[in-house]
Amino acid sequence: MQVLAMYLPQFHNVEENNLWWGEGFTEWTAVKDARKLFEGHEQPKVPHEKNYYDLLNKDTMIWQSDLMKKYSVDGMCMYHYWFKDGRQILEKPAENLLKWKDIDMPFCFSWANETWARSWSNIREKNVWANTFENKEINKNLGILLEQKYGLKEDWEKHFNYLLPFFQDKRYIKIDGKPLFLIYQASIIPCIKDMLELWRRLSKEAGLPGLYIIGSNCNVSAKNVVDAVLYTEPGRSKGMLKKLDDNQIHIVDYETIWNRILKTKKTSKKTFLGAFVGYDDTPRRGIEGAVITNATPQKFCYYLAEIMAKNAAWNNDLLFLNAWNEWGEGMYLEPDDKYGYQYLEAILQAKKIFSDRIIEYNDDIKDLIPYNTKEILDLQEKSDKYEHYLNLLDDWMKLREKGVCLTGFLENAGFYNIGIYGLGILGRHFLREISDSNIQVSYIVDQQRDRLHVDIPVYLPTEELPDVDAIIVASTFYYPEIIELLKEKEIKNIISLEMIIRECE
Repeated sequence: MQVLAMYLPQFHNVEENNLWWGEGFTEWTAVKDARKLFEGHEQPKVPHEKNYYDLLNKDTMIWQSDLMKKYSVDGMCMYHYWFKDGRQILEKPAENLLKWKDIDMPFCFSWANETWARSWSNIREKNVWANTFENKEINKNLGILLEQKYGLKEDWEKHFNYLLPFFQDKRYIKIDGKPLFLIYQASIIPCIKDMLELWRRLSKEAGLPGLYIIGSNCNVSAKNVVDAVLYTEPGRSKGMLKKLDDNQIHIVDYETIWNRILKTKKTSKKTFLGAFVGYDDTPRRGIEGAVITNATPQKFCYYLAEIMAKNAAWNNDLLFLNAWNEWGEGMYLEPDDKYGYQYLEAILQAKKIFSDRIIEYNDDIKDLIPYNTKEILDLQEKSDKYEHYLNLLDDWMKLREKGVCLTGFLENAGFYNIGIYGLGILGRHFLREISDSNIQVSYIVDQQRDRLHVDIPVYLPTEELPDVDAIIVASTFYYPEIIELLKEKEIKNIISLEMIIRECE
């Protein structure tokens, strides 16, 4: 499974940003000036060793290329900005890369085809940049900074001719020899059919076998003309975000949104699944921003391996990841002062987990598999499950040898009254560990209720469950399915025992 990371080229000085937001403005300005907006809010984000780099510096791109190769990131999907009448911005990093042939950085483009506007603009399809750094002396009509219009045939041809040298570069990522090109807002291009027909014809005239176009945010018309669609995350799942009581910030838990992503249903159109590292766009949007909380490298690793497997089940070998360096939105793999290189290391580990496992997501398809093959898959799942549990138990025992008890995590979180989901191998050990603590286990949830002989009440997952501070899922191998099963029960906290063990390491 190849991982392509989205890449933001706004870490260098341009004349437009100096005009709009003040002299010397780059993405780092918003990142440095970010502030905590609620208790526990992790801001500002600080790059490792305060590496506030400049993308026009060749050594910076060499450093990024070296990190890619070391941690198995297979390519960069660079945002490309092309506006009305061929107006461009932030194009220099890609143009420099095209010139610097010695930098081994596989790449492709994602056309961010929105109008750029300030927050007061009434344009529906727009991208709002850094509205917390407004220059009051500037008065743009409707708040428009750069307008997106697509023009006519000669405009489309001009755009293609600009892209062609990149498409012809040997480092440019291709599918079946066709240059890969993403369109971020495919649904808002009224001329998309005619434009792509022209581009495909021009690409063949240039000696290429065509173009492979992936559309994000597609309507029906766009779906009919692109080769595939992309579910961009976490943007696609932002409908889950909830408001905090005391301000306007939207907030959602990391595991909650990931489990929704993993339940995405397959459609008839070729579809690539997206993944994300973390999310917090308050450096750009202040109290109007959104925050996904409780992200860790360990959780990221787990969910990344799961989405790789689901992507593979959909016959895809590319995974688009938000992001390599979206520091202003809290989506970055690059090392920071809190976690160092752990998110990059998680890529390596997730790929290993993925390569070692067979995960079957579509039960309808599984039922059509011949009996012998289905039996093999069932045996493989059992093998994977017990290997997972034994490895987790080994890590847990190493913590015990160091004198680390899991009850500390529960007490720090304020979870003194809990339920335990699953009384298998891990569940029984967990129950014993907390038996002499201040933690009260009010009940067990287990599908095998009739086989359990405990003095604690046991409920089936389908039954009404009493209110507790948290339910700890000891059946960690099936955690995503359990989250989905319990999500309608309005339980405050559903936490994987694996996550607790990882947090205690």
